[in-house]
Amino acid sequence: MASPIKDLVRSGETNRIEFKKTLPQPEKFAKALVSFANTRGGTILVGVQDDKRFVGISDFEEEKYVLENASAFFCVPEVLFEVSEEMLEGKTFMVIEVPESQTKPHYTLDAKGEKLLYVRSGDQCILASPLVARSLNMEKEGRDLLEKKPLSKNEDLLFKYLESKKRITLKDYAKLINVSKRRASKILIGLTLSGRLFMHDFEKTIYFSKA
Repeated sequence: MASPIKDLVRSGETNRIEFKKTLPQPEKFAKALVSFANTRGGTILVGVQDDKRFVGISDFEEEKYVLENASAFFCVPEVLFEVSEEMLEGKTFMVIEVPESQTKPHYTLDAKGEKLLYVRSGDQCILASPLVARSLNMEKEGRDLLEKKPLSKNEDLLFKYLESKKRITLKDYAKLINVSKRRASKILIGLTLSGRLFMHDFEKTIYFSKA
């Protein structure tokens, strides 16, 4: 029988899968929990290295304690999850399933007690802007309807670009579709508010990534 863990690891880390050799401190791990809850949900495999090596964990209950503390004390509001203990090749692994939240957005708390918003983009947990929080308030059913709408030519070019480049600035998008920055901005903001893009404004230059 094929192992579900092996099947998950085979494809590598994605927007729905993350590997952890072991869980970090609760305040740090909270970032991964809110990222999945704020996006489409996902699976966190503990006991697997980034290079896909199966190393296992030494104490399941200790890892579970970190997980529970991360959710209860460093996620606002608390993130729901399911956790299970799995065995493979004589080693113990933790499988954490985080569903897409129906009460998002969720935030983490930094050292000063300030709330930070994280989302999952590609295989990364990324700090997101307040504009993204507005899009996360959108009802899932409404977002699903938007996703079924056919993309315009300019939107299609954007998502094909993001498949390889992962991020795009307003300047680059305007150049890509040969329109003014004002028109390009309208498209990008519309896609952000509809939940199709994430906007990141914590670097010198604002950029957008695929949701």
